[in-house]
Parts: sequence; C-alpha cells; structure tokens
Amino acid sequence: VYLGGRAYAAELVYFKALRAASKNDGRLTYNNLSSAIVLNPFIDTYRVTFSRTNLLLASSLTTNPNLSDADRALVSQLIQQAIREAKNAVALNPLKVTNLENLAVVYRNLLNFATGAQDWTVASYRQAIVLDPTNPNLRIALGGVYYGQKNWDEAIRFFQQAVDLKPDLANAYYNLAAAYKQKGSLAQAVTA
Repeated sequence: VYLGGRAYAAELVYFKALRAASKNDGRLTYNNLSSAIVLNPFIDTYRVTFSRTNLLLASSLTTNPNLSDADRALVSQLIQQAIREAKNAVALNPLKVTNLENLAVVYRNLLNFATGAQDWTVASYRQAIVLDPTNPNLRIALGGVYYGQKNWDEAIRFFQQAVDLKPDLANAYYNLAAAYKQKGSLAQAVTA
C-alpha cells in the first residue's frame, strides 16, 4: 500500500509538472519533476522529461548575452543534471529506444562545448539503431551529426540508409542531397 501510494503521488506530481510545462513555468516544472523522481525513482519517463527540462532551462539561460558567474554555474549544473538523468533513464530501461535517443540528443546539444560529445552522441545513436533497426529517423539524426562535423561520406551513408528504409521520406532525400552537394563542392574546390 505504501509503495502504491508513493507511485500514485509521483504520477500526480508528474502530471502537475506537465501542466506547468504547458504554461511555460520552468521553475514549477523543474520542482515537480524533481519531486516525482524522489517519490518514484524507478520510472524512466520521469528521468527523460527531467533531462529535457534541464537542457531547455540551460538553453534558455544561455540566450542572455550578459550571463553572470552565478548564471554560468547554474547552466553548468543544469547540463550535468541533464546528462545524469538521461544516463539514469538508460540505466533503468536500456532496451527503450527513446531513452537512448534522448541521451544522444543531450550529448548532441553539447557538441560545440564538451570534448568527447561527438563520440558519445554517435555511440548513443548507434545503440538506438541496434534496438530499432527499421527507424529511418535515427539514421537521419546520426547522419546529421556527421554532416555537422563535415564527414560527408558517413553522412551520406546514413542518409542513404534512411532512404532505403523509407523511400517516401522527403527529409531523408533532402539531407542526402545536401550531403552530396557539400561533398561535390568540396571535391570541386580541391580540384580547382
């Protein structure tokens, strides 16, 4: 009865967090998600949502061009929490693709800021692809990571796989064409 009551209370608090998020109340969303996790730390969905919330709050703070030292420290703390909660979600349910995809998205947001973020992003997307081999969107996302790093061959490879998996997916064709164009522009620049 005690554990059932805590689980029910956690669901109620989680619902309040979602309602606060819909009203763009970051502080209340953050506090309610934190409380839901304390009440029931075994629900991976809470952790994924908390991870995304931390990342969004950090991103929101960084839009201010005049960050104080306290704000910078808070951004760093929020990013660390986003990573930790994304990892916790994967630890709770390592076979859930959305948990791995969330971890990859967290790392992807850190590509320009953290050493090793690209390797962690790629590894997370690859694990997600192993779990969901027919999902073209995972390949598009991974191809996008390679595209951003100007690794045209790998980007083309993953975009092509996405096209092969879902031949009517316009986004896959668009990204594939963009990667070929960039690779062609690079080849023309080298020969000129």
